Amino acid sequence: MEITAHRGFEEAYPENTVEAASRAAADADRVEVDVRRCGSGELVATHFDRVGFTTDGSGRVGELSVDELAALSVGGSGEGVPLVADIAAAVPDDTPLRLDLKGPALGEDVVDLARAVDNDVLLSSFYADALWEARDIDDEIPLSYLFDVRADRNMTTARLLDCEYVSPHWSLALGTDVVERAHAAGMKVEAWTVATSAMARLLDSAGVDSVAASSPELAPDEVRGLDYVGALAEPGATLERLRALMH
Repeated sequence: MEITAHRGFEEAYPENTVEAASRAAADADRVEVDVRRCGSGELVATHFDRVGFTTDGSGRVGELSVDELAALSVGGSGEGVPLVADIAAAVPDDTPLRLDLKGPALGEDVVDLARAVDNDVLLSSFYADALWEARDIDDEIPLSYLFDVRADRNMTTARLLDCEYVSPHWSLALGTDVVERAHAAGMKVEAWTVATSAMARLLDSAGVDSVAASSPELAPDEVRGLDYVGALAEPGATLERLRALMH
């Protein structure tokens, strides 16, 4: 099972920063970066639409210039909100990136960035429109559709988009037949967001291909070295399995 560094392992490092991405690359199979467009038009790396959630500033990302964002401090680190391109430059070429589009009207610039870097790039989003935009521009770029509700409807959307991955919330990966259906359709499954080794073990036993993890404590060697339990027989066994794995 592969590990994606969610926001660059946000529990360990200032999320969506150059520091986080460069350090996370040492412990992850893939580094995830959130993508928004700032007020001056550039693609910047930040999860929330308001900077007050992660920085010492205030205001909306879409109303602040790239220079104003760079002057902030993310998580008290002294590093401002970076350009997505700067994060990509800090990640080794042999470490794939997952660029998570936090809204529509990003596709053209994100596809251009993906083509410009040497890293393998997977585009992901909760917004189907954002992925359709990217797919219309490039019919071969790998996509991942994220969702936490309505598994049936969203699996259909993922198939229509010709996604390489689906990325359901971990509860759907364990409590529905999403994993089986995705594999039958030729798609891989990345569940989000995982914070414990026990949960990673449980998801691996359910056939999940990758997890988005919040901490480097879930580094690949650790997860792959565990004595995995067998596949879940039924969704009702989930809580019992989890309790057993916690001990």
